[in-house]
Amino acid sequence: MSEETKELESFDEAKRAAFLKDLMGFLRRKPVDLLPFEEVKERLHLKQLIERGIQEVPLNQIVGSLGRQNQFNRLFLPREESLRERWEDMKDLAEGPSGFPPVELYYVPEVFFVVDGHHRVSVARSVGAQTIEASVKEFHSPVYLTPETSIEEIISKTALADFLETAGLAQKTPGDYVVTMPKGYEKLLDHISVHRYYRGIETGGPLSWEQAVRSWQRSVYMPMIRIIRKHAILEEFPDSTETDLYLAIMDHLHYLKEKLSPKKVGRARAAKDFSDEMKRSKKQKWW
Repeated sequence: MSEETKELESFDEAKRAAFLKDLMGFLRRKPVDLLPFEEVKERLHLKQLIERGIQEVPLNQIVGSLGRQNQFNRLFLPREESLRERWEDMKDLAEGPSGFPPVELYYVPEVFFVVDGHHRVSVARSVGAQTIEASVKEFHSPVYLTPETSIEEIISKTALADFLETAGLAQKTPGDYVVTMPKGYEKLLDHISVHRYYRGIETGGPLSWEQAVRSWQRSVYMPMIRIIRKHAILEEFPDSTETDLYLAIMDHLHYLKEKLSPKKVGRARAAKDFSDEMKRSKKQKWW
């Protein structure tokens, strides 16, 4: 049994373990607090609640709470003495013949938040269970979360969530559209706007915002991302993201077209030239 799922015999052991886990997490700079659902909902613009019914949920994916995020730590170990009586009642129930009823959870890909049943989740983890029966309601999120996500990362994802909502896009994988360079999301929206303008000229009529986003994604963004992946350019810039490189190479493409000729420069050449130039200058954080 792993350290996180080691069985705890009593509330006192669980409370003592909570203190030690919090201390170790602080020293290792790992998140120790539960994610607060209301703040996550507001920052990531969560919506479209869907009933998912009763299911077995992995306990290690339950990392958030609706309203009780300070009473338990990230491992759902109890922090407060006031939790003792209810916690011990739930432990007796868990060890009895009938067990306890399903908990109520919110699901935000790929993590869960406890709505009702905090003590039951805490007891289940303390006795080393791997899953728990739960009634699940899912919220649609444009941004993926992981069990290791901290509230600081949630805050940093706010700009990404704003961009995705404005563009009408959603992540298919956790790394999609992630930008670390300053004003990167503003630049992405500028790219879509410019693309919308020129596509309108080409087609002889204005494009809706939705049409422009789909066209930009299909004919500009994804082709460049495929080039970046094909030539493994991201490996040369470990502190960057694919979308960082997309923005940088598109700027480099514009520079080459002005320096040479639009007919002589394509996306693949711009990507290779950019990579070669960065190798020569040995700059990882070029922005």
